[in-house]
Amino acid sequence: MIRNFLFHRVNPQRDKLWDPMDVKMFDKCIKYISSHFEVVLLEDIIQKKVQPGKKKWATISFDDGYKDNIEYAAPILEKYNCKASFYVVIDCIEKNIPTWTHVLEHSFQFTAIKPIDLNFEFLLPQYRVNILATEDERIAYARKIIPYIKTVPEEQRLEFIQRVRATYTDTTLPAVMMNWDDLRELKKRGHYIGSHTYTHCMLATVTNESQLQNELLNSAKVIEQQLGHFPITISYPGDSYNARAMQESKKAGYTMGLAVKQDMYDPQKDDIFEIPRISLNNEPWWKNYLRITHLLEKIKTLIRYR
Repeated sequence: MIRNFLFHRVNPQRDKLWDPMDVKMFDKCIKYISSHFEVVLLEDIIQKKVQPGKKKWATISFDDGYKDNIEYAAPILEKYNCKASFYVVIDCIEKNIPTWTHVLEHSFQFTAIKPIDLNFEFLLPQYRVNILATEDERIAYARKIIPYIKTVPEEQRLEFIQRVRATYTDTTLPAVMMNWDDLRELKKRGHYIGSHTYTHCMLATVTNESQLQNELLNSAKVIEQQLGHFPITISYPGDSYNARAMQESKKAGYTMGLAVKQDMYDPQKDDIFEIPRISLNNEPWWKNYLRITHLLEKIKTLIRYR
């Protein structure tokens, strides 16, 4: 059984909608993980470049490609002699724009504009609004709408994002992503760079074959062009994938696909294109400790079957 730990942002700056993991908390997590597990690259396990030692294996990965990964996370990884895998979104790296989820979070949180026409027929009635008058209203709305908008067809998701950006013209997107030089440096230090698609789309909602190919195959080709290797790993954005996405990922040339299931990975049972990861967030240490040790899921199981 292998514990695959997933992180996103590591940053001392707080955020009301998507709070990055605090730097001190990240240090505490990596210190504990590295002292209780043998931390290796998941890619090295799959390619059989490492052999089991006395300790159980654990892997560390990051999704999206945020700049704070190299600014704050990488020095701590080096402090504890850990290698990690970084799965990046091509559009975000090349244009220095955040993922669309972050775009929505930032837009709703920092605008001063009150009227907004979100009366789309594809939205549930409770999500159709004409005005969000206060910051609290916008934040509460964003917390509900973003998980929902992940599930709608791709064309509708893009239409919703476009409406938000066209309305909240007083917000400027933050430049918070890594660039190719950053990724070359991470690779030079022994870390692995894989794909998180081209635009961070929800793969399970994409029906257009050429778009799916662009998200999967072309993202890998750009990484190969920029960094000199065709990535063997695709990390599904937003944990959105289905049988078709898994099949197309394999066809594109990937060796494995990564999900988020808050569970350990059993190579004897789990589909290699549905490898589970345990997401760690900016939560109290006791909760991250329970996630790392897998006690939290055991507790949930006991409560569920009482």
